Amino acid sequence: MPLTVSIITPERALPALEADHVTLPAFDGEVGIRPGHAPFVALLGTGRLLIKSTTHADVVMALKGGVAQVVDDQLKILAESVADVGAVSEASLVKRLEQLAAATYDDPVELVKAQAEVHWIETQLRLAGKTHQVALGRLAHG
Repeated sequence: MPLTVSIITPERALPALEADHVTLPAFDGEVGIRPGHAPFVALLGTGRLLIKSTTHADVVMALKGGVAQVVDDQLKILAESVADVGAVSEASLVKRLEQLAAATYDDPVELVKAQAEVHWIETQLRLAGKTHQVALGRLAHG
C-alpha cells in the first residue's frame, strides 16, 4: 500500500498524491519515508521535497519550513511555502533578488527577513537548475 501525501501551505492545499518513497528536507538533514514507516514527526527546513511513485512521474518541489507527520501511511506536510521547480520563473526570481540587493536595511530584523527571502529564492533557483548572477553584497550568507 502506498503513502498518501498531503501538502498544505497558508496559501493552498495541494491535491493528495500517492507515493512509494518521499524524501523531505528535515531541519537537520534529509529524511526518507516509505510505506509502513513508524509514526514520526519532523521539523522541516528549506530544500528539496521528492515524491517518487511507480504510478506517476516523480514530483520535485522546493519546500520552505514547516512540519511533517507520518501515521498509518498518511504523510501530512504543513509547510510555510512550496514551489514546483518545473514552474520556477528565473526572470521573476532574479528580479526579486535584485530588488532585495538594492534595498537598504536600517532595521536588523528587516535585514534578517531579506536574507531569509534570498535563501528561499536561491533554493528555488538551484533546485530548478537555473543559474543566476546577482551581486547580493551584505545580503549574502556567510
